[in-house]
Amino acid sequence: MRLRRIIPVHSIFFSVQAHAGAWTQPKGEGLFIAQATYFSSDHYFDFDGYRVKQPTFRKAELQPYAEYGLRDWLTIGGSAYMQYVKQAGDGNQGLGDPELFARIRLHTWENGDVLSIQPLVKLPSYYTHDRQPRGGSRSTDGELSVLYGTNWEYFGITGYTDTRAGYRMRSRGLNAQYRIDQAIGINITDHFLLIPAVRSIITTEYDDTAAFSEDGEQDYDLAKAEITALYKFDEKRWVHATYFDHIAGAFTGDGRGITIGYAEQF
Repeated sequence: MRLRRIIPVHSIFFSVQAHAGAWTQPKGEGLFIAQATYFSSDHYFDFDGYRVKQPTFRKAELQPYAEYGLRDWLTIGGSAYMQYVKQAGDGNQGLGDPELFARIRLHTWENGDVLSIQPLVKLPSYYTHDRQPRGGSRSTDGELSVLYGTNWEYFGITGYTDTRAGYRMRSRGLNAQYRIDQAIGINITDHFLLIPAVRSIITTEYDDTAAFSEDGEQDYDLAKAEITALYKFDEKRWVHATYFDHIAGAFTGDGRGITIGYAEQF
């Protein structure tokens, strides 16, 4: 029996593409998500992964996200990050890491499992003041990801698993990255969904002469754990809340935050 799958919600703080899973939207239908995120970090991970004290960095962010099915097998979309950041008494605001993508479904199995690819472009961030603190990099990035989504049922509990493996090229002298995500959606009730996830970024090479900053404008590794609680009003509308924590890394911020959002399919 094919299980109905609920599109999972993207709530990655660290400059990753908006990710709504391997499934594509039906032709002529779409998804809109409005999210707000607060993030705080008073340490960063050095090159050896040890925590180093820094002036507290804070970020408040609004993230609109939308995707639309041009064909049953082709979905296009994008996101933007409207940010206010503050550190050591200085503030800044701007548009961080806007992204555009296309999701192309390669194969669908009888049980609803899906294999897709997703090319993506990240555009440079623009801030009011060309100085630190900033919340988004000035690089232009290109990425290609392979996405796999599967439905499952164990002991009467239904859900899905979403996996992404990507390779991102970065400009401005930054080295390429591998990006790997794993999320599991668990249907607790007909209206309540729980989504634990682990998301990681691995650089191909370090530039150990770079100065650390919280904008991601350096080579870094990051492992982030998150848990999302999602409540469905009906099949087309839901709200969600996510807690996330940067649990390990190298030359990146050690912080945590929360995201709340509203989503609607149209």
